[in-house]
Amino acid sequence: MTASAVASRSSPLNRLSLAAAAALTLFAAPAFAAVQDPPPPVPMITAEPAPSPEEAAFQIKGDAFNVEAERMGAELETIMDDASLDGATKKARTDAVLTQYEPKFAAFADEYGAFLRQMAEKPENAEKKTEILAVADAASAQLRGLPAQIRTAIEAALAAPPAPPAVD
Repeated sequence: MTASAVASRSSPLNRLSLAAAAALTLFAAPAFAAVQDPPPPVPMITAEPAPSPEEAAFQIKGDAFNVEAERMGAELETIMDDASLDGATKKARTDAVLTQYEPKFAAFADEYGAFLRQMAEKPENAEKKTEILAVADAASAQLRGLPAQIRTAIEAALAAPPAPPAVD
């Protein structure tokens, strides 16, 4: 779960704004499409090359990590949505959840960086080696930083004044 997702779920006002933006997009999209040039014809779809054994193995790791991240997100959402908890309790409990999952983020960040560095060394990636290595470093750092970003979003959500009750 992203930091913005945690923050957006913490306030009904944020949800209302997101719903309004989504509705506006729904209604505006057909009108916008009407003034656009027609899309170019769709080219024939060609089969994608099969993933390498390394890519297939890492995809399995990525899927497993995604399950863990979704589980963490559900735990955080449950805590943040619990109206019986005060802000201090929510902060303590979300910190505990994030502390529990931080090593998993760090381990996956290391594995992802190593995988990308391994891909950069393949002869067929020689022209893109520098770019792949830069992505390896940036992606690894970004993954490691996600728990801190989520903590910051939670703290901001808890510090924000409560949304006024909805009026029917």
